Amino acid sequence: MKFLRRLSAMCLMLTMFLPLCAQAALTTPGKGLCSKTDCFWEMPMDMSDPDWVWSMLTTPMTVVKGNYRDQQYLYAEKSESSQRIAEVTCATQGVHVLSQSEDGWSLVECYSSSFEGSKVKAWNQLVQGYIRTELLQEVEVNQTWGLVVDKLSQRLHVFKDGMLLDTLAVSTGYAEPSTPYNESRSGEYLLYSRTGEFPSGDLFCDYGIRYNDGDLIHEVPHKKYFDEEGNLERVGFYHCEPYLGEKASHGCIRVQRLKSSQGINMEWLWDNMYNEVGNIRMVIWEDWPGRTLETPDDSFVLYYNPKGGDYYHKAETCYGVKTKYLPLTPFTYGELGTSPFDDLEACPYCCPERRPEDIFDINTAHLE
Repeated sequence: MKFLRRLSAMCLMLTMFLPLCAQAALTTPGKGLCSKTDCFWEMPMDMSDPDWVWSMLTTPMTVVKGNYRDQQYLYAEKSESSQRIAEVTCATQGVHVLSQSEDGWSLVECYSSSFEGSKVKAWNQLVQGYIRTELLQEVEVNQTWGLVVDKLSQRLHVFKDGMLLDTLAVSTGYAEPSTPYNESRSGEYLLYSRTGEFPSGDLFCDYGIRYNDGDLIHEVPHKKYFDEEGNLERVGFYHCEPYLGEKASHGCIRVQRLKSSQGINMEWLWDNMYNEVGNIRMVIWEDWPGRTLETPDDSFVLYYNPKGGDYYHKAETCYGVKTKYLPLTPFTYGELGTSPFDDLEACPYCCPERRPEDIFDINTAHLE
């Protein structure tokens, strides 16, 4: 294990010599331009400036009028008899308005909300198309809460009152050639309706909040086990929980149930956002080829338990560590490749920065 860690770290160093173009990120969710400030579609998919992210999360959003379970088409030309090139979910999905003409049509941009049974087979494709202007409306969004899901890092960034409150592990959709519709649709959305627990095959998902027709954000799924009399005996999360931090769902966003160092998990979000669901903005950043994760500086502080344990941590306290071992002891990110830290894994509770070799693997997979 130690040899593999060191080998990966050596490989990581080689990235310093890659051409700049190989490491350059396609930094924006969209490709078109408009005249609005703090526009989600034109700003970098980057958490280095939380103030900007908050400004983006709280600016008004343009949606398509209609019921949140219905969809409208985008057309290739200014005619409803032209080719249908995308589907947009009404009321909850944001669109990027690029131009509006006097003939009653608007050119907009969005990721197509095509699902398994959709007539338009444009799964998560970034599309520019036409829609009748009368179908569009600008809506105000929640000024207390905002969420950012990054499909590259598989992290959920939680904002409240202008501050980055916490970062949690998630799993977005995992698409294969036979199931391209499982890819989570990127873009901007409103958390619109509380669903609560719902079944998914032989699994159950708690704290579901709908944001895009059949897509919900919810706690990582679990199985229920019953005794011979039909009474619930226990629940098991081990089928899905190990995959948090990587793509694994059928399109929904699975969120960790283990409490972060601040006590935040999906249950906490459900409880604290409960009365404000309806206009909370959640943006989903696309993992474009060429986007990369930044490796923390060697001096970045992490924590561990010198008396044992398999994990390193984000803070000196963690819900995954018994109280008698707190506070945890600091060490630096640069020491992760040395003993006694080289075999430690990232804690699934507090979700610290990934190991350098894991960042290298993600970045390599997303090279253009």
